[in-house]
Amino acid sequence: MKRLLLFLALTVGPLPAQPPATLVKPTVANTITLTAYADNWCAIFINGKLVAVDSIDFLPHNQISVKILPEYPLTIAVLAKDNADPSTGLEYGNQIGDAGFILKLGDGTVTNAKWKAKAFFTGPLNSAIASPQVTRTPLPARWYAPDFDDSAWGFATEYTAARVGPDGDYVAADFTGAAFIWTNDLNLDNTVIFRTTVPAPAGYVKRWNTTPDLDVSQLPAELLPVSTATGTAGQLANLSTRAQVGVDANILIPGFVIGGATARTVLVRAVGPGLVQFGVAGTLADPTLTVFRGSAAIASNDNWQEQANAAAVSTAAVQTGAFALAPGSKDSALVLSLEPGAYTFQVAGAGRTTGVALVEVYVLP
Repeated sequence: MKRLLLFLALTVGPLPAQPPATLVKPTVANTITLTAYADNWCAIFINGKLVAVDSIDFLPHNQISVKILPEYPLTIAVLAKDNADPSTGLEYGNQIGDAGFILKLGDGTVTNAKWKAKAFFTGPLNSAIASPQVTRTPLPARWYAPDFDDSAWGFATEYTAARVGPDGDYVAADFTGAAFIWTNDLNLDNTVIFRTTVPAPAGYVKRWNTTPDLDVSQLPAELLPVSTATGTAGQLANLSTRAQVGVDANILIPGFVIGGATARTVLVRAVGPGLVQFGVAGTLADPTLTVFRGSAAIASNDNWQEQANAAAVSTAAVQTGAFALAPGSKDSALVLSLEPGAYTFQVAGAGRTTGVALVEVYVLP
């Protein structure tokens, strides 16, 4: 019996080490081609990663073609922009332009009316060239992510190539089976996001088992503008605070300091009615904004469009990524060139009214 136990112990002892699994890397044969054309410009994300950007943001329109490595399901998200003045929605001074986007993948995926589409910048409203106004909606956070909820969005509208009128280096044969898409307003909607999800083709088998060591998951945040001035690692781009605005000593008075030796251009805003779209209750109906250097008032505004440089306010909002103020709203805003020094911004309610307001300072690039 002792001999039998010894024999069993020898036979069930540690097994020999197994060789590591074979690493299979993807090759060019595993890639597919993405081809896209936009009137005027586009940036394309797949599964949350930026894969293509139109390198020309003006005429001539530019057809782009890149190789991608498909990881199904593919979530494709596209930011498309037409050439339009941010403050008027017009192009070339007094013209209303049109737009269009088309895409085709090597796996057969094409743009069509099954894609989701939503506009975020429209103008000139009602095609009013003589007195152009625009409306803007802030781009939602992580609009490019696979888990972003676009279920409430409408669908794209298809257009013929003849209606879009592609030019530049557009090659129709590269888009066989694809349709030009946009929202239902090809002329007035100037910034649009498209989204779709593509399942794996029938019989698809992933041929590789490696993953990249390179981390590009933070790329969208890393692309945000930072200072490139000599000797600086970055700079404050935005300061904001939201609070209840009272009267007399209880008005809102934040401070701000411009450092360095040169003047900086800033966008300053006092937002009350503009907060309603974000579900804020009890907002200040008619905020006023006054900028002080020391005890001296250097600028003021009540109702942002009632000033000579109202267009500069709209343009600055686009440049800094600030949400748009509604045309004719009673929100207040100023674009100022400020010399180095300390400043305060006093926000009060017209007619001694009270309510919740947001005061913001943006440093323009």
